[in-house]
Amino acid sequence: MSREEAVRKLALAVVCLLLLAAAADALVVVRLRIDPWQVGSVLAAFSLLLGSFVALTNDDWVRELRRLAERSRGAALAPSFSLLVPYVIFGLGTGTFSVRAALKLAAYVLAPSLFVLPDRLKAAQVASWRDFVALAALAVPIPAQWLKGIWGWPEELYSFLPLTAVCAGLCAFVVVRGLEDVGYSLAWRKGDLTKGVVNFVLFGILALPLGYAMHFIRFHPRSVPPGEFAFQFLYIYLTIAIPEELLFRGLLQNLLAKTIRHGPPGRYALVVASLIFGASHFHHPPVPNWRYCIMATVAGLLYGEAYGARGRTSCSALTHTLVDTIWRFWF
Repeated sequence: MSREEAVRKLALAVVCLLLLAAAADALVVVRLRIDPWQVGSVLAAFSLLLGSFVALTNDDWVRELRRLAERSRGAALAPSFSLLVPYVIFGLGTGTFSVRAALKLAAYVLAPSLFVLPDRLKAAQVASWRDFVALAALAVPIPAQWLKGIWGWPEELYSFLPLTAVCAGLCAFVVVRGLEDVGYSLAWRKGDLTKGVVNFVLFGILALPLGYAMHFIRFHPRSVPPGEFAFQFLYIYLTIAIPEELLFRGLLQNLLAKTIRHGPPGRYALVVASLIFGASHFHHPPVPNWRYCIMATVAGLLYGEAYGARGRTSCSALTHTLVDTIWRFWF
């Protein structure tokens, strides 16, 4: 497929998402009789953000963005800056636009790219201190709730944040930094399904006795409608598993594997990334939640092993989603 064909297909996909948003807007307005501009702006903003989220899985599109980033520093920041467009549509359409919120979002989406910008013409073969600062700028603000109040109509819409985080991270590390072997993918291949399910089973074998021994989990039997399970599975996959797997496996573990040359290839990177992943759960109540840290570290080892085996975030995200969905309903 030529580059022009790839770009046309991506443009068509975004247009289709906007048309679906318009159709959904019409249905909601007719049924609920609410302001069509408000609903339409929310759906249009989400469609544009989702379009970027999907488009960045396309290698041809990423190569085009990299060529753009090589021209100048301003051009390198353009993809990150474009992530403000959905908020402008959202804020103006819902009447919730504020300069403070726009500045917070601008700082968040631009900071990772600004930190790695000095290295934009260098191949990311070894991590620099700027890479780790950029990762922290990407990871910390959401759990710290520094970005609350941006997507606030009709209530706080959390799902916008992880999609924004994924796009900001990819713009910084894949487009500007030129990091290879990230393996950002959403669709499953046969090998992803097999490996993802196997590692989920292995995690269960390890985690169930450990969780009961630490008094961290307790089984709560109940029936769950298939539709509810499917919805939660998809929601967790897109807004929790994919963002976290991109951050901790596609970016952090990947950078560590390129940097740590001692021992079996990728093993120290897997362990270090898993320990950091576990530590990132320290803030969950009751604080300090050391039980959660231990369980998350074990989970991180299985997620990271799945990612290392397949080189695709869709594989580790499948294991991650299965763990989180089962835990949400029955533990």
